[in-house]
Amino acid sequence: MPSVINRDETGRLEPGVVLEVSGAESENDAVLAIENYLRVNQKEHLELAVPEKCANGNYEIRLE
Repeated sequence: MPSVINRDETGRLEPGVVLEVSGAESENDAVLAIENYLRVNQKEHLELAVPEKCANGNYEIRLE
């Protein structure tokens, strides 16, 4: 099951913040994990940039 990590030190969820997804089997799984994370935190209005796969296999997605 994918895990989402907010890379912002203060934990804010706003445009420009990068979220990291570990344990996702595909880019689609990573996007779904972020969408669920935003829904739980009532920030569904934020848009996602194109996911980037890191060397460690995790995905980074910037909020817009």
